[in-house]
Amino acid sequence: MSYSVYQLNLPQSPEAVIFINGFLARDHSGFLWMWRKILWIKKITASSQGCVQIKAGICSPNEFVMVSYWLSENHLKHFFRSEPHRQMMQFVTQNQESLCLYNETYRPSNSGKYLNEPQGMATIYEQNLKLR
Repeated sequence: MSYSVYQLNLPQSPEAVIFINGFLARDHSGFLWMWRKILWIKKITASSQGCVQIKAGICSPNEFVMVSYWLSENHLKHFFRSEPHRQMMQFVTQNQESLCLYNETYRPSNSGKYLNEPQGMATIYEQNLKLR
């Protein structure tokens, strides 16, 4: 299929969710943990059932942000109950001052705009493409 500029015809009540989470190292211990675990976190999240795509970026030497696209909130919740997630949170519970963690979950309410191949939410609702 050849793409140009397009939007999506989102379902009336989309099940898919967008999860944004970030890690901000507050001390040396948090800094070392974050840099040792960044690729692992991305890998285990991407391989989790229901995770469709991940976009990750380094904001500064002390901050990492990841945006993940999930088929449903239930898939995301299942990941929160997984052993890899428990392992991630173990450091946080043992070193509560070392990291600032934040996360937000969003459900799409309208389509973004896309150019060429599908990215983000378009990877989930690709069958609903509306070429312009």
